[in-house]
Amino acid sequence: MPRIEVYEGSQKIADIGLPEKKFSTGSVGYWATQKVDINGKRYQCQIQIVEIGSKQKKE
Repeated sequence: MPRIEVYEGSQKIADIGLPEKKFSTGSVGYWATQKVDINGKRYQCQIQIVEIGSKQKKE
């Protein structure tokens, strides 16, 4: 499973695993969501990576 590190400046605030995903559009890629702390506040982080051209064309 690919992973992404999220930084605020030089400080790492998250290390997120990206499970594979088949999107409802037919495209494939990776998607994850995770809560992160930035300067004492909590945020929800979403990451979406879609392979360009991965959607199957209709015949």
